[in-house]
Order: sequence, then C-alpha cells, then structure tokens
Amino acid sequence: MKENDITKELYSELEKYEKAKMLLELLENDKEVNELLELSNIVTMLRLHMNDHGKMHSKIVALNSIKIYKILNQNKILGNIQKEKIGGEEEEIIALLIGSYLHDIGNSISRENHELLGVIIAKPIVERLLREVKIESFKLEGTILEEILCHMGHYISSSLEAKIIACADGSDMTKGRARIPYESGKADIHSFSAMAIDEVNIKNGETKPVRIEIKMSDTAGIFQIEEILNQKIKRLGFEDYVEVIANVKNEKEVKYFYGKD
Repeated sequence: MKENDITKELYSELEKYEKAKMLLELLENDKEVNELLELSNIVTMLRLHMNDHGKMHSKIVALNSIKIYKILNQNKILGNIQKEKIGGEEEEIIALLIGSYLHDIGNSISRENHELLGVIIAKPIVERLLREVKIESFKLEGTILEEILCHMGHYISSSLEAKIIACADGSDMTKGRARIPYESGKADIHSFSAMAIDEVNIKNGETKPVRIEIKMSDTAGIFQIEEILNQKIKRLGFEDYVEVIANVKNEKEVKYFYGKD
C-alpha cells in the first residue's frame, strides 16, 4: 500500500474528530517532525539495514492504533484517558495519533535506547502540538510520552493507550515493508520471515475483542509473529484484548489466544 492510500484511510478514520484531523495535518507538514523521521530512516535503513522507521511507518502505526482503539471502544473498553477523566474520546484519538507518529523519532540519535531518547526529543514537540489545537493538559502529555517509552515492550506500561501503540507497532510487518533490508542483502531470519507476510488485517475478534489476522506465504513468517508482535503483547499485558490468527498458505491455521482462553 502506498503512503497516499494510508493517509487517506487515516483521514477517513479521523473524520468526526476535528482537532485530530487538524493535528494530522500539522504532523504531516511539521518541518522538525519530518526531518526527525527522515533521519530515523537514515539511521535504521541506510546505516543499520533495518526496515522503515520513518513517516510511512508512523502513519501505519497511527492507523493500526486507531482501528484497535475503536474496536475496544465498541466493546465498552475505555482507555485510561477516559476512565480517569483526563479527556474524552477525541483526546484518546489525539494521544494515539501523536504517540504513534512520534514513537520512533529517538532513532534519529541512536537505535539503542531509542524509546527513552524519543521521550526526550518528543516532549517539547508534544507540548507545541497540543497548544496548536488548544489543549493544555500535562496528564495527556504524560500519556503520550508513556506510549513512546513503552512501544518496544522494554518498559512496563500503566495505560491501555501505551499497550495499543505497542501492538499496533508490532502489526506493521507486511513484506513490502521489509523489501529494502531484504534487497540490500541482509539475509537473516528477520528479513526472510518479514518477506513471508502477505497481509495484516485488524478486525473484531471472536474470543477477544480484537483480532489481528495475518496471511503469509510461508511458515517463516511465524518468526515475525512470535518474536516481535507476540513479545510486545505479552510484555505489555495486552493479552486480554487481542487474538492473533496466522493463515499460512496450504497449511493449518495457527492461533494465538494467550491467557486462559
């Protein structure tokens, strides 16, 4: 899928949220944000031969996050922002949008500890963006920074919002997203497994509220699920909310339900 298609779908998901739409436009055109995302890609893709951690990835994670949040909301599962009266539904969407968009900017300095570096870089940007849409809330800002800090699963999250972002981040795994490291000659299990993933869909679940359905051409894709997505789900305690289903071509369906189910 092209970036323009992702952007259109993201705007469509934000249709009834005026401040969130304004924020997406601000993020798309913000010089500082764009340059930090570009530099993040230089570090991860060109220097380290990893997959995309720039603007396209940010938009995919934002889209995934909002889809997951909406399904949870339909199931009467509220984020901490609403439960603790920090804000309403639109504030939830805004926190997910900004957190998703900025979660990887720490890579612009270093891949190592990029979550913590991202919090330091993002703080003044988050403050500035919230002011632009007339929101002044240190509590909302704190939730957004926690999303950035916890997206890798290395830090324990206290909010549902941070868990959503980590899950959404781990769901960006289709083969088109892994083509650059693969074509640059990085021949390892990460590149081969990512090339096996054909499609990722987020929908209503059967045993849990959210289902992440992954279609793959080869069982090598299982590594991508078990070592990246599943690890984030387990480390951040998101097991009660999501089921993961892997459909391998000409093979039996693999189901991950977690927890007691």
